[in-house]
Amino acid sequence: MFGSGKTLSSFTIGDKVTVRGPSDRPSYHNGSHGTVVTIGTKRVHVRMDKAAFESHDGEVANFLPGDLEPGHVGIPRNWDRMNDAITAMKLGTGTDLVDVAIEAGVITTEQGEQMKAVWARHLQS
Repeated sequence: MFGSGKTLSSFTIGDKVTVRGPSDRPSYHNGSHGTVVTIGTKRVHVRMDKAAFESHDGEVANFLPGDLEPGHVGIPRNWDRMNDAITAMKLGTGTDLVDVAIEAGVITTEQGEQMKAVWARHLQS
């Protein structure tokens, strides 16, 4: 993310940041939430508060300023992101199935909407 406009002076110690697509660092940090602990001559040193992988929690890594986004943005854990994607896929499949049943006249539109609501609640629990 070279040329993002962020410089070392864009950050202060204690700032909450999100790692976005590290340009020259391992990609396993992508999406991690952290806190700025020191600022070097070229890089920002960040303690991983909630890393993409739990095994990296507490680790300090250094990043170019353009690799960081202010604030904690998005869902940091890869496992949580995968679960969200699977849930969205299940919801979409259930919705499609109900829509086919409505079109075929097997169930009414009202019944279909009730089934969609029940399915969505089921996936949230």
